[in-house]
Amino acid sequence: MARPKTGVLQGYVTHQSFKGLRIPANVQNLVMREYARNQEKTFRLSRGEYYFDGCFVQLYAMLRDLDQMDGIILCSLFILPPSAQKRREIFDTLLAAGGELHCVFETLVVRDEAGISQLEDLYRLNDALDRAPQEIDRAILPPINGIDSFT
Repeated sequence: MARPKTGVLQGYVTHQSFKGLRIPANVQNLVMREYARNQEKTFRLSRGEYYFDGCFVQLYAMLRDLDQMDGIILCSLFILPPSAQKRREIFDTLLAAGGELHCVFETLVVRDEAGISQLEDLYRLNDALDRAPQEIDRAILPPINGIDSFT
């Protein structure tokens, strides 16, 4: 039997940088509050993660409190642990509790396996882009119609 919905999303903020961004917690809260309002959900003020690399203590604590909310809202999926195995554990806990994970910047809601698949696809795509060359040696680029269009 599914648990009754509360209409509440609780925010999760990080003080660490992610994907080259360092967004102050108050700005993350403003973004998430507006998102929740647009989703017609009640926004519960965020739990801020401790300022240690690789620390997810508050996130795991929130997973234990899923019976008090519909789910967790965060600015970006890149705030989640970088380990696919750790993310899978989070998703399993979330789904078992009937919860949701809302990733605002990616406009993604994880509430089932399809959502997990979308999130992991974005993670893999981003990883591939991080490994891709950032520039091409101009010496190997041919002119187009006799015009050196790469200078």
